[in-house]
Amino acid sequence: MKTLFLLAAVFLFTSIPALAGVACVESADQLVITRDGRQVLSYQKTIQVPEGVGQEYGRSGFIHPISTPSGRVITDGYPVPHHAHQHGLFFAWKKATFEGETLNFWEPGAAKIRHEKVLEVINEESLAGFRIELAHVNGDRTILREIWTVKVHAETGHIDFTSEQRCVADSPLTLDKFHYGGMAVRGSRQWFPDAQISAGKGALKDEFVAPCAILTSEGLTQANGNHSRPLWVCMSGPVDAAPVSITLIPHPTNFRHPQHVRLHSAMPYFCFIPTVEEPFQIDPGKTWVSRYRIIAEDGEPDAAKLNALQRTFAGEE
Repeated sequence: MKTLFLLAAVFLFTSIPALAGVACVESADQLVITRDGRQVLSYQKTIQVPEGVGQEYGRSGFIHPISTPSGRVITDGYPVPHHAHQHGLFFAWKKATFEGETLNFWEPGAAKIRHEKVLEVINEESLAGFRIELAHVNGDRTILREIWTVKVHAETGHIDFTSEQRCVADSPLTLDKFHYGGMAVRGSRQWFPDAQISAGKGALKDEFVAPCAILTSEGLTQANGNHSRPLWVCMSGPVDAAPVSITLIPHPTNFRHPQHVRLHSAMPYFCFIPTVEEPFQIDPGKTWVSRYRIIAEDGEPDAAKLNALQRTFAGEE
């Protein structure tokens, strides 16, 4: 079976003309947003498990690939040889409690997140995107319904992401105190030495493509920034021998802003997680909203530029 990246590439080059501006096109399996004829991102509506990955890791309802303006893919889906449950840009709770049962939406198991339906495809002159609904289920019982609104700006290529999680059960969902989970991004496979070893590319460290670097608004890295509370996080490194980066900027209206971050010391992923110090719950009928701006760029990260973009997103200038 083809990988998600190959599927996305086939879809793009056979279904989307080279258009100026931004456009969102829906197919049976995906929603694809392009800018000036190049893919920005794809949202996966259906389960497409690559060859060599167990079917238990199958998942819908995530964004991958995300590409830079030059077309370099900066995310990874179904990374191997381990952590195949991490998919591009995804939002999942690692540890939750519902009616006395501990649930894990992050990894394979009875608790799952799945795509439900497309609510809207957005095509305007200045932006393109979509609204979709996901379900957080435990067995045959739906606990949360989540709406994603994803928009790409024609002028900048920036991605605006909003999640609205509503408890549709009769009991609250408690998000337990835990050190990771939440809003996450998985970076390029070229930044993952284990994947290169499994692909037969050698076992010497200096044979690897350089791993990614993670930088926060406070100037911290994966060496000293885990569980800090930054205003943005940028992950960068070479893809196809050229420098690229992906940055997530949380909105100041997000719960417990600035949230803690999990910066993994060895693998190319990070996440924003509001439960590092204490739990919280989503009550029946209540909606929990999160907003982020996502920036995928070519070139080395520029902290001053990212600081300015954060202030703009926050409405400070």
